[in-house]
Parts: sequence; structure tokens; C-alpha cells
Amino acid sequence: MLRTLILSLTLGSLAPAAADAAVVLLRNDADPVAGYVESRSGGVLRLRIPQGPGKYLTQEIPLTDVAEVLETVSPSRLAELKPDDPNGYRNYAEELAQKKVDPEARETALRLFLIAAKLDPDRLGRSSLLGMTAIARSQEEAHRFQAMAYLLDPEHDVQLIQKRHSAQLASPERVDEWTGLIITGLRKLRAGDSRSARAILKRADIEKAFDSIVAEITYDECISILNRKCPGCETGKIPSPLMRKLVLAELALLPETHDSSDTDSVPEWSELTAAENHKPIVALTLETITEFDPSHSVYRRNQWEAP
Repeated sequence: MLRTLILSLTLGSLAPAAADAAVVLLRNDADPVAGYVESRSGGVLRLRIPQGPGKYLTQEIPLTDVAEVLETVSPSRLAELKPDDPNGYRNYAEELAQKKVDPEARETALRLFLIAAKLDPDRLGRSSLLGMTAIARSQEEAHRFQAMAYLLDPEHDVQLIQKRHSAQLASPERVDEWTGLIITGLRKLRAGDSRSARAILKRADIEKAFDSIVAEITYDECISILNRKCPGCETGKIPSPLMRKLVLAELALLPETHDSSDTDSVPEWSELTAAENHKPIVALTLETITEFDPSHSVYRRNQWEAP
């Protein structure tokens, strides 16, 4: 959950608009924090952190504890998108989907996939809805997107609405162990502790499992940072694009936290069939599967509007 252009801002220039999404790197703290910046005043950064669909927790962070802020989604890229080029929306959505641990990147990717599907349903509908399924914010939402992909698919491939199974590693029982080691290795690499990072990342089992577990950065990219072979790494400082990938990879691997409401018991059949629970069924369309209006396909003055 604490889970394209990214601008790297130092403490002296922390000034994006309120409610901009950001990943905050903290001093003396191993875990980055992702959320929406509400304000910066009185020496405090207030970050609204998603806790589930429609749920947020506000955390106050002293600015003296902030090392760096990474911000995602480029307004200029959004403003360049035009309805007569549906592929542009889909292509940028695919870029942002790789950063789904960032809340704004995920929501913007969903919106762009949706617009692409609306503009060219025959050619881009199915693939765009499958892209949305991969970054859905809940299981129920993923099911809606899969069903919509099925409806838009000219061949109505039944596999689109069947349960999918993830690819398996050679030793799936060791995934948790490897994930923990990779998180530590990424942290050490990000902190400049090359010796400790090398001891973890150069293990044969980690090398084999890395790219099956991590989506945000490749094993080869990590090793290029470690060996100072990547462009810009010669001085020993990690370039912003690779630092962004390291942080987002770490966030994506951290265990998710769930609100207590996520574990509520399943309602009894009598509750489900009670007359007061009978509500009109909403038709499944591109206009109803999310809170976004796909007809608002032009981004101007920091908001989405109809052409």
C-alpha cells in the first residue's frame, strides 16, 4: 500500500502544491513514507497516508527529520495528452502503473487507462482494462475491471474472468526470506553501505530470485549502482531516477497494513437477503466502474475537463 517524472527536492525547496503525492525519505529512519502532502507549516510536514479505499491517516513529520521528497506524476505530461491520440493516454498509464505504490501515480494510471478505453474501445479497451486490473485498489475493484475487459473483448475470452495464478519461483517457500533480504539490501544500497549491500545482493539465490520478486528496479540496475557503473554513479551518489526506483521497490516489498474493518466477518445469508439490503444494481460501464469520468479527457488548469 505504501506502494513519469519524479522531481527530487531537497529540504530547502520542499514546496509542491497541497495534496500532491510524494514519497518522503526520512533521516535516521529505514522506511520511506508515501502519501499526499497536505501542508508544510510550523516546521511540520503533514502527510495524508492511504489506509485502504477512501481511508486515510494523517502523519505529522518534523521538517528537520525530512531528508528528501520524491514527487510523481508530471502535470506537463498530462497537459500534452490529446483525445485524438488515445495511445498517449495508455502509454503514460503504463509508465505510472510501474509506480503503483505511490497513491497519485496509481490513481492517475487508472484514470488514463480508463480514458484510453473510452476513446478507442475496440483497439485499446481490453488491454487498458487488464492494465487497470493489475493496479486495482481492492479485490472487488479488480473483479469489476476484469468483467469490463471481458465485455469489451470482441472474442469474449472467458479466461479474462477466471482466477489467475501468479508465476511460481523454484522455491516459493523461501519468498518471505528472500523478500526480507532484498529489502535490507536495497536499504543498504540506498544508504551508501556498499559492503553490506554487496553481501546480500551478490548471493546466488538472491540473484536468481530478484527479478521475480521485484518489479520496480532490475537486478542489473542494482548491481550497476553497486559497482558505480550506472550513468551518474561515478561520484558515488545515486542519480535521482535510480534512487526513485530503489525507494519505490522498497515500499512495494514492505508488508501491507490493514484496517480492522478488513477482517470483519462475512455477513449471514439472512442479512444479505434482507429487503432493506436490496439495492438497484449499477450497470457495468466505463462510466460506473470507477469514480473517474472518462469523458473528462483534457487536463488543463490542474484539473480534468471535457474537450
